[in-house]
Amino acid sequence: MQDKTLKRNIESAGGWFVGEYTALILSKFNELENDKDFKNEFVREVFNSQGRDKDYGGTRTRVNAVIRIIKNDKVIEALEYIVDSVRINKEEPKAVQMAKEAFIEIQSNQTI
Repeated sequence: MQDKTLKRNIESAGGWFVGEYTALILSKFNELENDKDFKNEFVREVFNSQGRDKDYGGTRTRVNAVIRIIKNDKVIEALEYIVDSVRINKEEPKAVQMAKEAFIEIQSNQTI
């Protein structure tokens, strides 16, 4: 991957998280950016639902990394990276499927 900033953000979030949560974060982007209480509650809900982080701060880091991907207009590239990753396909097939679905949805919305 040529874009080092994008790669760092994907690594910060975790490929599985990018695949599973980018579409959701994108759909709530304005609220996450503009409402601190909404963002705190969102991070808490994700933390409680995904169960991978040992503390709330880890989930906040993941959410913030995806927000940076969105702000940098790199969503398509990030999703392509997840779909094309041999390791993520092997270890996190659900994340890859969700990334594919998000990619298709974003592409169809851009052509309207």
